[in-house]
Amino acid sequence: MRSALRITGKDLKLRVRDRSAFIVGIVAPLSLAFIFNLILADALLGTGPELHYGLVDQDQSEVSTSFGAVLEDLESQEIITLTRFENETAANSGLDEGRVGAYFLIRSGFGTAVVEGGSPTIGVVGDPDSPNTTHIAASIAGQFGSGVQTARLAVLTTAELIGVPPTPEFVEQLTTDPATAAFTFEISDIAAATRQLDGTTYFAAGMAIFFMFFTVQYGVIGLLEERREGTLARLYAAPIPRAAVLVGKAVLALVLGVVSMTVLMVASSLLMGADWGPILGAGLLVVTAVLAGVGLMGIAGAFARTPEGASNIGSIIAVVLGLLGGVFFPLGQGDDLLSKASLLTPHAWFLRGLGDISGGAPWTDALPAAAVLLGFAIVSGTVAAVLFRRRMEQ
Repeated sequence: MRSALRITGKDLKLRVRDRSAFIVGIVAPLSLAFIFNLILADALLGTGPELHYGLVDQDQSEVSTSFGAVLEDLESQEIITLTRFENETAANSGLDEGRVGAYFLIRSGFGTAVVEGGSPTIGVVGDPDSPNTTHIAASIAGQFGSGVQTARLAVLTTAELIGVPPTPEFVEQLTTDPATAAFTFEISDIAAATRQLDGTTYFAAGMAIFFMFFTVQYGVIGLLEERREGTLARLYAAPIPRAAVLVGKAVLALVLGVVSMTVLMVASSLLMGADWGPILGAGLLVVTAVLAGVGLMGIAGAFARTPEGASNIGSIIAVVLGLLGGVFFPLGQGDDLLSKASLLTPHAWFLRGLGDISGGAPWTDALPAAAVLLGFAIVSGTVAAVLFRRRMEQ
C-alpha cells in the first residue's frame, strides 16, 4: 500500500501543476451551475406561485367576516398574504400593479342570501398572467362555499326534524357562525414519497457529479501515458507489486474526484446558497459517487489504446450518463421509461440521495442511495481492474 500511495503522491503533484485539472474539476462546473441556476432554476424547479390575495368585502355581514377570518388564518400560517381593499377600483389597481395575483369580491347581500336560502357568490378576479394563483383562490372560495352549503343543509334538516320554520332568528339561535361552523379547510404536513432539491442545489450537485467523471479520468489517462512513455515497464520492473500501480492510479482518481466535489460543495454553499443537507450524508454520497465514477471511467479506459482514446470514450460515457441521469434538467421518479432508465446511472442516485436528506431529514436517509452507488463502484471497479490488468500485460 505504501508503494501505491507513493505513486499517488507523485501523480498528484503533477496534476496540481496542471491548470486543466483545476478548470475541469472546479471552475467549469461552478460556472455552469451558476449559469443554469440563474436561467433555469425558477422555471424547472420553482417552489410554486406566491399567493398574494386581496379581499373586497362589500357585505360586512357575519358570514362574509368569517370568510375574511379564514383568509387571515391562512396568512398567519404563511400560506398566503392578504391585502384588504375598500372597493373594486382599489383592488383592480392592486391587481394591475402586481401587488396581488387575485382578489376575492363579496358583494352586498351575501350574508342575507346565505341565511335566507338564496344564491350566495364569492367572486374571484385574477391576473391572466397568474393562472395558478387564480385557480387556488377559486379553490379556497369553493371550499368555503361548500362549508356554507353544508351548514345551511344542517340547519334545514334540524328545522325539519323539530318542526320549526328555518327563519333567520332560528339560524342565529342554532349557531352564530354557520359558515365557519361547517368550514373544514385544514392545512397539514404530508410526508412525500420522494423529495426534490431546490433549484440552486440541484444544478450545483448536477454539475459537480457531471464534471467529476471528467476529473477522475486523469487517473486512467495517467496509466496509459505511463505505458506510452515507457515508464510503466520500469514500474513493473521495480520491486513493488504490480497491483500497486493500478491502486495508486485509482487512489489518485479518487482523491481528485473527492477534492473537486468537496470544493464545489463549499463554494456553491457560500456563493450561491446551495443546501447540501447533513454533512455526513452528503459526504457519504460524494465518496460513493466518486468510487462509482472511478470504476466506470476505468472500464472506458481499459478499452482504449491511447490516452486520447480513453479521453474520448470517457467523455462520451460521461455525457450520455449525465443526460440520462438528469444533471441538466430534472427527471421524474415515476413509472415512465426515462425515469426507470435514469436509475441505471450513478448521477440519478446521487441526486436522489441528496434529495432524500434535504428539508431537515437525517443523514441516514442517504444510506439507500449510497448503497446503490457503492454497488456501482464494486461491480465497475472489479471489471475495470480485470480488464486493465490484462491490457497492461499485453
